[in-house]
Amino acid sequence: MTSDVMRYMYANKISMATLGGHGIGAKLAIATGCYHPDRVTGVFALDGAPLDHRYHEAYVEMKGYVNSLTNIR
Repeated sequence: MTSDVMRYMYANKISMATLGGHGIGAKLAIATGCYHPDRVTGVFALDGAPLDHRYHEAYVEMKGYVNSLTNIR
């Protein structure tokens, strides 16, 4: 889905963007920021993280995205 976001930005001549989303959209915004930090100026995510141990794998993935974002200058 991050490729879809990049194609949309390219097609609409958007060189940089701040991305945001809710739920799965939040995860997409974070992933896009991680994979394309040169095109993303910021990310805001609402209710995009899992809440308990039943979602441990998703939590680990999300935590990896957040760690990657914190390393962007």
